[in-house]
Amino acid sequence: MNVTLIAAVAAAVFAGAVLQRLSGIGFSLVAAPALALLSGPRSGVTLTNLLAIMVALVVFATSARRVDRARARILIPAGLLGVLPGTLLFRLLPPGQLEVAVGTITAFGLAAVLLAPRLRTRARPATTGCAGLASGFSAAAAGAGGPALTVYAVATSWPQPEFVATGQLSYATQGAAAVAIKGLPSVPGAWLGAAAAAVVCGLLAGHLAARRVDGARARRVAIAIAGLAALATVVKGILS
Repeated sequence: MNVTLIAAVAAAVFAGAVLQRLSGIGFSLVAAPALALLSGPRSGVTLTNLLAIMVALVVFATSARRVDRARARILIPAGLLGVLPGTLLFRLLPPGQLEVAVGTITAFGLAAVLLAPRLRTRARPATTGCAGLASGFSAAAAGAGGPALTVYAVATSWPQPEFVATGQLSYATQGAAAVAIKGLPSVPGAWLGAAAAAVVCGLLAGHLAARRVDGARARRVAIAIAGLAALATVVKGILS
């Protein structure tokens, strides 16, 4: 048992959970590239999918009454459809190319989140469906389904409480579908236990710190960490 690796996995997951609670930036944006670096792209992405289910259900438990049912009826099926081509890409790419894909998709997601305030569109069924498809695809391929829905929410001026609640349902179903197709991540049981504990501790720490930490500043930190991890993943994939 490599204690150093277990500690590194727990630290990456803890950081992602804290920043998710403080800034609203997706847990997977921080965790997916970091876990891909630590455990390899296939195990890292699948582990992120599994943990994202846990994060989404915990957040959903506090916001279930604010679900936007009309949008959920389009987003969730579209997201499940998007999981299929994303899983196909995940399986077809060799490890080095998959690492590049994980880092690149994460980087594009970060760029899209930064540019989202400049975009404006209406919440038509086609727009909602495209956001769901993109989210499901990126969740299955790279573990990062949040940016597509974040961009859609900002561009359509979707109220934050409804977006948070509905988004958690979408993330949880996408993660469950991805894990059901891929299978459980091939990592030691100690990794799973440490990662699950880190999720709980991270969300709790983020909740306790939320009143004292500025959300905008935490968002900038999350984007910086995710960007560095994405760059490192791309470099590692190219070198391998």
